[in-house]
Amino acid sequence: MPSNKKSGSFNKQREIEKKRRKKRKSRLIFFIILIIIVSSVTYLMNSQTFKIKNIEVTGNSQLDKKDIIEQSEIKLGDSIFSNINIITKVKIKQNGYIEDAVVTKKMPDTIKIEVKERKASFQIKTENDYYIYIDEQGYIIDCVQEAKELVTITGMEITEENIEKKKRLENDDLNIKLENILHIREESDKIGIYDKISKIQVEENEYILKLDDLNLTINLGNATNLKNRMDYVKSILEKESGKTGTINVNGNLNEGFMPYFTENQWFLERKNAHE
Repeated sequence: MPSNKKSGSFNKQREIEKKRRKKRKSRLIFFIILIIIVSSVTYLMNSQTFKIKNIEVTGNSQLDKKDIIEQSEIKLGDSIFSNINIITKVKIKQNGYIEDAVVTKKMPDTIKIEVKERKASFQIKTENDYYIYIDEQGYIIDCVQEAKELVTITGMEITEENIEKKKRLENDDLNIKLENILHIREESDKIGIYDKISKIQVEENEYILKLDDLNLTINLGNATNLKNRMDYVKSILEKESGKTGTINVNGNLNEGFMPYFTENQWFLERKNAHE
């Protein structure tokens, strides 16, 4: 009986030792694999084969390739395995001209940046003669002292001084004024005059359109009944063809207001002089 107890104790000890050896072996294998992984990563990160040698940029027509690369903070000579991810995309999109960006790696040494640029639809002129370019969604693209051949909007709340931390128009500028201007664009395009509008003045929720090349002004009033107002504008333009002056459709059409045309005094005087 004592012999059996001794034999059982010996077998148990062997089993414990076997488990210990197995655990030590597993740990050794784990450390070997870890060393291989670390060595491989170190090699790849420092290998000249995987250093970035080319940065390709596509989709840009307004921005210079160099400016986009600088915005991304990707540098030639960095490892292609470095931390190029969503943060890089966010950095690129900090430029107002960039609506979206896709950054991909092309092994072994090339980074591809594909951008989608915003297109300026309007320029807001401030009291200090700065021009804030915006797209039709109200996203701010740039703020400069140089005007483009775009419809110029005056009477907005945003200024060059409070633009720095803004990515988009806010409050009434976005939700009322720009929305109404987009409707004005739509309805004026239907009667064929939008491409002749050079300025849109916003004055206490009323809109004045300037057609400088035709020496015409349209007092549109507020943005209600836009279709009816534009129909009157079209009718007056056809009736007063060739004349310069002001088309007034700024009354309440539902209360009997009749739109009318006021000819420019200087044009009238010149015409009378020739007669």
